[in-house]
Amino acid sequence: MSTTVVRSWTADDVERYAAAVGGTGMQPGFAIAVAQFGGPQFGLEADLTRVLHAEQSLTLPGELPVAGTVEVTRTVTDVFDKGSGSLVVREWHAEGDARFSTRASLFVRGAGGFGGPRGTTVRHPVPTRAPDVELGFRTSEDQAELYRLTGDDNPLHWDPAFARRGGFPRPILHGLATYGITARLLAESLSVVAVGGRFTHPVYPGDELQVSAWVEDGEVRFRTTANHTTVIDDGRAIPRS
Repeated sequence: MSTTVVRSWTADDVERYAAAVGGTGMQPGFAIAVAQFGGPQFGLEADLTRVLHAEQSLTLPGELPVAGTVEVTRTVTDVFDKGSGSLVVREWHAEGDARFSTRASLFVRGAGGFGGPRGTTVRHPVPTRAPDVELGFRTSEDQAELYRLTGDDNPLHWDPAFARRGGFPRPILHGLATYGITARLLAESLSVVAVGGRFTHPVYPGDELQVSAWVEDGEVRFRTTANHTTVIDDGRAIPRS
């Protein structure tokens, strides 16, 4: 099932997103904020304390204008039965003043066991040699509050009681903030136009992110860590040709 909406943005929206991912000016991850209203758009009949952002990818062939309008079509492409939960996969395709597509997978704990297909898992391990590029950024204590301003108002990221219900000692940073910071660092260093990865561990505001990247066979493999723990794995990016 698909739905289509019209989305517009201004220079103020661009700068608001840039601040949320620690940069200035147009950032590649802003396309996701446009398509997904800042967040993964849960839209699920589920307790949000049991919903986790599992994967995210973006393909952005060209530059986004500072202001513009696009028509965005959202489609639920798959619902997989992972046993302990379900994995809901959605895609967004935008056409208009810019053209791009993004894909998100959400894991709903406790919603599995309905007899559906399990789906396949593809891994993209990083090379065993030393990284070609290492990049870092320390998030601020108010990083989640900054990202909340882009439109992702999930209380898991700002309500301490809600976060504890979800099994976290305090509010965690939005997965898309971690993703957006990673995409910004890779774009600044390696001029990538497509970025995808799998979320593997929560990040807390104030954590320092480290992005290790390897350039091989025309693509970039990367991994993002915080406190020596991998937080984005199976990372792949495509440099601008």
